[in-house]
Amino acid sequence: MAGNHFKGSDSGRPAVPPRPNGAGKAGTPGGAGQGGSGKRVSPGETAMFTALYEQSQKAKKTGRARGNVFAGGATSTPQPSGAPSVPANNAGAANAANAAGNVNADKAANNTPSAGGAGLTGNLGTIYTGASETGTFARLDDSGAEFAGSGSKEDYYDFGLNYGSDASSSSTSDGLVRHRHRKGERKKRHTGAIIAAVVAVLLVALGASGFMLLNSAKTVKSEAKEAVEIVGGLKDKVTSGDFSTLPDDAKKIDELCDSMKAETSSPLWTAASFIPVYGSDINAARTMIDALSDVSSNALVPMADNLSQATPGKLFQDGMINVSALQAVADSLSSSSKVFKSANEKVQGIGDTHISQVTELVDKAKDGFATLNGAVDAAEKVAPVLPQMLGANGQTRHYLVLAMSNVEIRACGGFPGSRGVMSVTDGKLELGDFVKVDMMKEPLSPLPITDEEANLFTTGWGLTGFNTLGYTMGDVTMTPDYPRAAQLVSDMQKAIVGDDIDGVFAVDPVFLQYMLGVVGGTQLPDGTVVDGSNAAKVLLHDIYWNYPVEEQDAIFAAVAGSAFNKIVDELGSSDITKIAAAIEKGASEGRILMYSRNDDEEKAAKALGISGALQTDTSEAPILGVYVNNYSYSKMDWFLDKRVTIDSSVENADGSTTYRVTTTLKNTMTPQEKAEMPGYFQGHNGISQDIDDEVLRLYLYAPAGGSISDIKTSGSGSIEMNEATHDGLKVAWGGVHMLLGQDIKVEYTVTTSKDSGHKELKVRTTPTAQTFEQDK
Repeated sequence: MAGNHFKGSDSGRPAVPPRPNGAGKAGTPGGAGQGGSGKRVSPGETAMFTALYEQSQKAKKTGRARGNVFAGGATSTPQPSGAPSVPANNAGAANAANAAGNVNADKAANNTPSAGGAGLTGNLGTIYTGASETGTFARLDDSGAEFAGSGSKEDYYDFGLNYGSDASSSSTSDGLVRHRHRKGERKKRHTGAIIAAVVAVLLVALGASGFMLLNSAKTVKSEAKEAVEIVGGLKDKVTSGDFSTLPDDAKKIDELCDSMKAETSSPLWTAASFIPVYGSDINAARTMIDALSDVSSNALVPMADNLSQATPGKLFQDGMINVSALQAVADSLSSSSKVFKSANEKVQGIGDTHISQVTELVDKAKDGFATLNGAVDAAEKVAPVLPQMLGANGQTRHYLVLAMSNVEIRACGGFPGSRGVMSVTDGKLELGDFVKVDMMKEPLSPLPITDEEANLFTTGWGLTGFNTLGYTMGDVTMTPDYPRAAQLVSDMQKAIVGDDIDGVFAVDPVFLQYMLGVVGGTQLPDGTVVDGSNAAKVLLHDIYWNYPVEEQDAIFAAVAGSAFNKIVDELGSSDITKIAAAIEKGASEGRILMYSRNDDEEKAAKALGISGALQTDTSEAPILGVYVNNYSYSKMDWFLDKRVTIDSSVENADGSTTYRVTTTLKNTMTPQEKAEMPGYFQGHNGISQDIDDEVLRLYLYAPAGGSISDIKTSGSGSIEMNEATHDGLKVAWGGVHMLLGQDIKVEYTVTTSKDSGHKELKVRTTPTAQTFEQDK
């Protein structure tokens, strides 16, 4: 609030300078001796006020005598000829007095001329001695005697100064101007000035802090780069078997991480984390560095110390696995599992960032820590049984490897088109030739199966109840219970060939494609390259379309064997993290399965999610099984599209959860493909409606202790649903016919066990050839 506010008399007396705020005594001069409860005015201030007032009165009288009215603005009103010009902005004694009193002498706003009647205007500043919104102010009467009077803060007079658009004014008979100001105006203006000053200080501080933060960030970036370079070398040393210098490298990384953590924990970085919007990027960087520091101190250093005691040599080389070193890695990862999991949780919890470079780093960190966390989980589960699985201490293990073909689909994945035996002694791998699958021949009789298995997998549909599940290796995978299938095929291998089998691995061509994408390609006998871009298409399509029938099985076996040998030979020179990622992807899609006759090893396989066992425990996370078997005796499942969608869910009061699920099947074959389809590819079951008829069985396995109900079917194909049980699980299954372009839609309700406690429903489904990108 600008201006000098003097209370005028009610009877139109001239306004005079104020006395001390409070109750004054008539005739008593203002100053140090003035009584009252308000703020006192010093003699010097009173003299200044009086001088200002006298100058104002003289200016008004001069203005009236000359007929000059200050109209407000930057120029004066023209004077009669010969009369001296009076400037609109008086810089006379009043200004001098004001400057002497150091009252807002530098405020440009106070130099604005008045828009009211004639009177003194100029750089007068703000003079107000009132201590409250209302109060008693001293003033002089016409004779100069002082008397007390009451008035409101919002009703004072000044020397004709402008107050801006927020003030209303009216002229008085004395030429002064009455101004009416909003209450609290002075407080607002003072607050605004304080805020402006604080902002100015912050800007200066931010400039200095920003420079310091930039230098700090450069230091962190430099240290991070150095740490990453050492980590890269560390990985190379591990794979090459150079373990002796690992502890020194780990300690150096730890020192760099400690330095980065200290740098980013400073008050400077803490303050920067509160910057709007971009503070999240600062926090993201601090979180990543904090996670790295924990891992380096509590996992990397102990791991390096353990590895330095292991047997030197590559982890993988020339078909050899360094059991001692691999065991040291697995043990170290397992013992540090809590550290890795905690670090992963921190990194995965990083929220949105706004700087592109930071976002890219965060994404990489999340992927890296997720992969590392998966490796730690695997190590924790396999570490206890790893030596015996690798034939430690001179023992020899024999594993049957099945190469499954998804184009003749089976519940576990596909028809086991070929098989080979892999032997392991003290980590030394030897892979025998892959040969066609075999069957039980005279005088051997089929292996016994249960009535439930006979009902679900062999009876009817032109089979006249024949037990193919226990008769041929190619049909053992019709059961979705992989441990049961593996037991059957290993017993057949013993009966037919005489091999004692310790375990059975099953993989499909899509998984081989994932692995060849890491280790490199191999070739068909005719020179055709099979690699990470085409292995599935070559093995599941091209062989059947481009080679004579009598050569197809042999080519399939040769390619499968060559691919496995390539993987074994190249493990030592390949990126182990990429290999782990490929295995993890294949396992999550059900494309790699493992069974062991050893109970501890089988538990490890289940913990890793590669056992393929039916879930029969009602207290564990519920699993819905959606499986498919081919009964057209064809290779047409290259054209099978299968999808499972959970549409909605409702949690029930008893602890169970109800889900609405949709499963769709479609025969994607085109008329042109039907016309060009080789005979070996076509359906041969006598119940097939045409050569393009997808004759299937669809199985819906309810979660343990749960049920499947409210089944509705639709689509251009046909399906007939039935009910059954398998190992205590409720099963809804149906026979399907789909000609080219036809589809089937099955909608149903899945209810979990009340013992599952609302655990989220998982879906395990048969992997098909159509779940990867292909070029037909």
